Amino acid sequence: MPRKHSRAALGAVLPLTLLLAACGGGGTSASYEGSILSGQVLMGAGQPVNGNGTGNVCLYAVTGGLGNPLNTSISPATNTGTLLTSGCIPTDANGNFSVNLKSFYGPVLIQITGGTFANVAGGTTSLSNLTSTNASLQALVNIGGGGTVDAVVTPLTTIATAMITPNTGLTLANYAAASSKVAAEFQLGGLNINAAPVSGDAYDKALRGVQEYMAVAPASTDDPKANNLLTWNLTASNVQGDYTNAYNAINNTALAFTFN
Repeated sequence: MPRKHSRAALGAVLPLTLLLAACGGGGTSASYEGSILSGQVLMGAGQPVNGNGTGNVCLYAVTGGLGNPLNTSISPATNTGTLLTSGCIPTDANGNFSVNLKSFYGPVLIQITGGTFANVAGGTTSLSNLTSTNASLQALVNIGGGGTVDAVVTPLTTIATAMITPNTGLTLANYAAASSKVAAEFQLGGLNINAAPVSGDAYDKALRGVQEYMAVAPASTDDPKANNLLTWNLTASNVQGDYTNAYNAINNTALAFTFN
């Protein structure tokens, strides 16, 4: 069974990470302490992305952000944007992954480069590492302060990441602002995109719309593999109209979306 995150607990993760980023982890090098990163990759409520034994979760130190592989002789640390593990790691059948980042302090870019999921529009859909890396599933999370940091990666966290890369930069403050904008764009009614969706809630319905968009024409023809949607490239194809049609078809609704 997929792990069920507490919405209240996960909702508190992002504000906490912002505080950590703002404080720089403390004034002394002894304060630089990493965390266990525990994540789940979801295409909808109860719809995990299975890595099928392949390393599909790549974790990167963010270039230009706070943090680096632990080096107490550097304060503040200078980020190099390096892969934080010896190779990319797989999600399990429930979309879960966990990695010890105790030797790292700072923001981390999570990039999902493959895997499969059961599409609500029918059949099994494969994710791929597209030419535009922002079209692979992504999220941003801050590591620091010990303990375990939870993360959720979905198409909507991917769009939030795309909004700030490369335009305004991968910082936790920018990611928080983009996350709020995405929630508003997809009419989530105040739900946090960095918490796991619950079956039938507005977040789940939005993700079901993405799945329909990926699998069924005209969106699947106009925007193969949802490249334009996931990179928030609204002028390259009829993203707004196609998503509106996909959302209403799969959810049996009549909402209108206006993307900006």
